[in-house]
Amino acid sequence: MSTSGLVGIALSVLGAIAAVFPDWFGPLTGAPSADLFETVERRVRGGMLLGLGLCVVAIPALRPWSVSLPTALFYFMTGALAARLLGLLVDGTVPKQWLMVAIEAGVMTIAAVWLWRSGGGGP
Repeated sequence: MSTSGLVGIALSVLGAIAAVFPDWFGPLTGAPSADLFETVERRVRGGMLLGLGLCVVAIPALRPWSVSLPTALFYFMTGALAARLLGLLVDGTVPKQWLMVAIEAGVMTIAAVWLWRSGGGGP
């Protein structure tokens, strides 16, 4: 396995742990808040790190941009969305968070269609 693959796996694991246990990663996730929206957002910051790690693992080369850019966008949103859904499940729901879920799912759909149309989705 390449160095970038190992770094990506380490970032993904660190991001997943930060999403599940945001109190352990205060400088990364921010201070605890009484606001339910901010409580879920703390988990999303860890999910973004998870998504960054997935990007590093999934993208072997930056070129062609028509493949690497939608792939990065897709995996980055995957990490954020997974952490947001975990936060909604564990911490409780807020209507504004469901709007964010819809936006992230929409961005992922656009990235997936872009990837599919560019021919980067298959062998």
